[in-house]
Amino acid sequence: MFLYKAGQFLDNNLNYLNFTKAMSIAALEALKSNPSPNPKVGAALFDKNMKLKNKSHHLKKGKDHAEIDLITKSNIQDTDYLYITLEPCFHDDTSPSCAKELLKTDIKNIIIGDIDSDPRTYGKSVDYLKSNKINVSIENGVNDFLNPYYKNSNNTKELTYIGKIGISNNNIIFNNDSDEKYITNQISLDLTHLLRATCDAVLVGKNTFLIDDPKLNIRNKELDNSTNKPLKVIWWGSSIPSTTKNKYSDYTFIETSSLKQLEKILLNLGCRTVLVEGGKFVHEKFLRNSKYSLFYEFKSDFDIPNGLNIGDFYKTKLSSSFKNIDQITLKDNVLSIYNNK
Repeated sequence: MFLYKAGQFLDNNLNYLNFTKAMSIAALEALKSNPSPNPKVGAALFDKNMKLKNKSHHLKKGKDHAEIDLITKSNIQDTDYLYITLEPCFHDDTSPSCAKELLKTDIKNIIIGDIDSDPRTYGKSVDYLKSNKINVSIENGVNDFLNPYYKNSNNTKELTYIGKIGISNNNIIFNNDSDEKYITNQISLDLTHLLRATCDAVLVGKNTFLIDDPKLNIRNKELDNSTNKPLKVIWWGSSIPSTTKNKYSDYTFIETSSLKQLEKILLNLGCRTVLVEGGKFVHEKFLRNSKYSLFYEFKSDFDIPNGLNIGDFYKTKLSSSFKNIDQITLKDNVLSIYNNK
């Protein structure tokens, strides 16, 4: 059914999301850790010929920011290009100001992923660097992808939920006639793993867990040895047999049918962003309660004759309550990205 070799696209498919090659290297670096409560940030240094010289990421709170770590271990020249996934911090109340430390180096060209929405920085570093004759440009949308919760974190403590689904051309999400559980191609699967890396937890419902036996981990060569390990959450609903809990000790089973109680538990676990991967019942419940901020639909180009259809409610709710902000061709798949209106 698929023409792609396993692993062929595992290195980096962020170009499909409009990341430049250089910024995608910084972005993958950012995804190697989860420095909660701080955002994931990566930095990559290139020479004048765009050959990678060094890269770094913010490991955890209390450790050097990505830019500081890169400065300490790199020989920076004025012809280099520095890619950072988020505007360098301007404030120095909790750590050295990255913007001010960068000005002490010979760097003259900086490309950042997004303006930092933290009011202590919010454009101040860009203005500061530019006023000191540093060339600064912006590659929009990078931090929004890496830290989906971040813009909301200054205004609310609520969870950010992202929905994700893999679906056939005729809206089937499970094939009754095949043991192959993947409906979409390798590019879609790789982007799913990168999405997982942006979140604090990956959640599925009881039925999806029992039918698919999903690993819910991050499978990407660049991230194999990373410390970024999102929680693997099963929304079980009722009481779970102790034998199942013991067998799957690295999963978090949540034994409540209440969405409100589920959210309280996830917050207590330290979650900020949760990727919800299904199944049908779980998606319908989240959609009915308007919980999704973003929704990623990966659709294949073929029909499945016999399987579980996602149903009319999903299609109606997605078209009425969400705005299709992007549609991306992934060879023989199509990724549609929606945000909540």
